Amino acid sequence: MPNEESTISPEEQEKLIHAKQEWAHTFDAVSDLIFIVDNDLKFLRVNRAMAEHCGCRPEELVGRKCFEVIHGTKSAPDNCLHAKVIELGKPQTAEFIVEKLGGIFEVTMSPMFNTDGRITATVHVARDITEKRRHEELLAAQQKQLEEINNTLESRITEAVAELRKKDDILIQQSRLTAMGEMISNVAHQWRQPLNNVGLIVQNLQLAFKSNDLSVEELDEDIAEIMKVLQQISETIDDFRNFFSYEEKPCSFIVNELVSRSLSFVEPSLKRKGILIELDEQPDIVVSGYPNEYMQAFLNVMLNARDALLGHQVSMPLISIRISGENGRSIATVRDNGGGIREDILPKIFDPYFTTKHQSTGVGLGLYMAKMIIEKKMHGTLTARNVDGGAEFRIEV
Repeated sequence: MPNEESTISPEEQEKLIHAKQEWAHTFDAVSDLIFIVDNDLKFLRVNRAMAEHCGCRPEELVGRKCFEVIHGTKSAPDNCLHAKVIELGKPQTAEFIVEKLGGIFEVTMSPMFNTDGRITATVHVARDITEKRRHEELLAAQQKQLEEINNTLESRITEAVAELRKKDDILIQQSRLTAMGEMISNVAHQWRQPLNNVGLIVQNLQLAFKSNDLSVEELDEDIAEIMKVLQQISETIDDFRNFFSYEEKPCSFIVNELVSRSLSFVEPSLKRKGILIELDEQPDIVVSGYPNEYMQAFLNVMLNARDALLGHQVSMPLISIRISGENGRSIATVRDNGGGIREDILPKIFDPYFTTKHQSTGVGLGLYMAKMIIEKKMHGTLTARNVDGGAEFRIEV
């Protein structure tokens, strides 16, 4: 009977040789570490990548114990999967830190069976996942840092907002102090005439008393007139004091009444400069907010109109004020006939420290503070436009 080899043709033998060469080439071309060990844990075959990691040629590893080469130990480590693969007859995968090979490896061990179905060896495929684990650790650290940032973000935002509000409040107070000198001058002029009247009344009382020409009726009338003047001065003091007081909570106020109080501070000085004031007011328009700060914003707009009129040396300067209601909101407009605002600077007039005045007369905070008060504190809007040969500012709250 002819043997088995005689039944294989030369062509088939050539194909088998070629296939074996291709398998060997593929085995060595794989970048993963691949090796086959027998049941005594001796290397049967090693690919080139495994040999290079061990610092030798593949044939130098054949016959050596795998644990001696890989782990540098005299016996297999306790976590070796070889025994488990033999026991279960199925592939097993685990991660190993292999100090001798300088990395972390994901190792898959698979059983090899003979024709009788018995496991004679195990195939080990080890993939270097050191960089992958380093990236995962870095990503985990970054994720943890991000979570810590997110956990503290709300409190940090709260602190930042509180700090910004504190700075805004300081700017508002600085703006008020800047306005104080102007208002003190106005109050001084406003008081001069009534105080002169009080002085004349007192002198007349003294003369009448010395000449025995003072009746009870005249005394009562003069005292009533003095008390009226003193009451007016007292109200001015209250308005002045309230203007500089800090408001913690919003409250309701009538817009036209507040505008009238604001005008009482500046109208005398405007008239002395020849500036006429026209007021068209719709009464009893109530809004909720911070009346003192609304007054400051309105005064800043008024003083800006005054400066524009004086700067352009208008022959018949006029400021027209209109108070009305629209869609449940209050509208206060301040219009002057000062020639308007140049179109190229109109978008900048509410910027902080922007001014067209000389540094000695302004630092560019008035309109910025007015807008900040109306929009941030009162949740309204402050806008400006050119109309009818002048500028018009619109405060909507």
